[in-house]
Amino acid sequence: MSQPTDEATRIGRRASTAAAVGTAIEYYDFAIYGYLAVVLAPLFFPGGQGLLGLLATLVVVASGFAARPIGGLIFGRLGDRRGRRAVLLATVSLMGVSTVITGLLPTYASIGIAAPILLAVLRIAQGLSAGGEIGGAASLATESAPSGRRGLFGSATSIGVTFGLAGAAAAVGTVTALTTPEQLASWGWRIPFLIAGPLLAGAVLYRMRVEDSPLFQELVEESEPEKAPVTEVFRRHLGSVLRTVGIVYATLTTGSLASVYILVHLSAVLHYPLTGSLWLIVLIVLLPIGLVPWSGALSDRFGRRAVLSAAMVGFLVLAVPCFWVMQQGSIVWAMVAAVVLNIPFAVQQGVLYTLLPELFPTKVRYTGVSIGFNIGGVLGSGLVSVVATGLVSLTGNTLAPSFYLVFAAVVGLLVVAVTRETARDDMQAGATPPVLAR
Repeated sequence: MSQPTDEATRIGRRASTAAAVGTAIEYYDFAIYGYLAVVLAPLFFPGGQGLLGLLATLVVVASGFAARPIGGLIFGRLGDRRGRRAVLLATVSLMGVSTVITGLLPTYASIGIAAPILLAVLRIAQGLSAGGEIGGAASLATESAPSGRRGLFGSATSIGVTFGLAGAAAAVGTVTALTTPEQLASWGWRIPFLIAGPLLAGAVLYRMRVEDSPLFQELVEESEPEKAPVTEVFRRHLGSVLRTVGIVYATLTTGSLASVYILVHLSAVLHYPLTGSLWLIVLIVLLPIGLVPWSGALSDRFGRRAVLSAAMVGFLVLAVPCFWVMQQGSIVWAMVAAVVLNIPFAVQQGVLYTLLPELFPTKVRYTGVSIGFNIGGVLGSGLVSVVATGLVSLTGNTLAPSFYLVFAAVVGLLVVAVTRETARDDMQAGATPPVLAR
């Protein structure tokens, strides 16, 4: 294997940084609405008392997730025809502008029914943008990476996701701590949304400085871009789409159970007084972050399948014991168990956003990753809290979510078992990667 040149390393570093920065902004913007749902409910849905108002707000949250597969189709097609860089500028701009406008919206008290309608429209715009982000960011970072280091450079996308989610939790947690309930309802809730303005400006300026991926430029020089990438993906690469759906379902289900759902479990199921719940998200997401690039680099040496399988086995071993520790009555040990459970999550995240682009050829990579990722995401993180809380309710067993985590990890292992190792595949513009294990 040839050693990467200084120029190749520079291009790869700049592209991976652009992917991480933009994805962090995207996920910051997308997450703050969910974190502020309880505050927004009476401001935009005052007709629904208590849980009804919160339910209406969560329906708007869900509309953003529902829009993501559509965004993946739209922006994936554009990304394979117009280039990764141009479309990633569009996705981050749409997300940032939608978020800032949300922070400026009049409430129901000012403009009546128009307020929740506008809120829903802006949330759908956010969902469309988020649906187009991951496929492009992962493609750009992986296609631009120097030879033999795709895993390391591709892990930047996951680091962006992590910082975005943690940043949103920290911003909302800080504003909540520094304002009274009345101030938060009056104007404080707007601050996290408005912060998106300067963040958007920085992300756009940085992404404008980044050239498109060398592989896409090579593709354009040698031939016309694919005219119908969506049709091509389903006609010739359906197996890769299904594998992507399975891998994403497994990784996002296990990861969401280990992170986001943990807050619901500790507070609503086990009844811990989690007044600092948003800061717990920051803690359990950021503490293992050093494992993300490390596992990406390991996958360059030992292969994507080996590292991803090790993470899934980690969940199999840790799921039930960690959930058992959480229900022993000590909030300190519960938090320790939550952090431990996020270790395999960090490991698999370091591999995920490199493996997925490697499953598709350059001409349909953006489309293929976007479609598979967003379908898997809706099935995984989009439904995880509903399934987990439903299992507790039906069985009366507070360990039930750990069994669902084990199930998702087994699904992940099975899908990885029928996916060919991709770490040493040729990603040149005209190469079509095989995906079956052998």
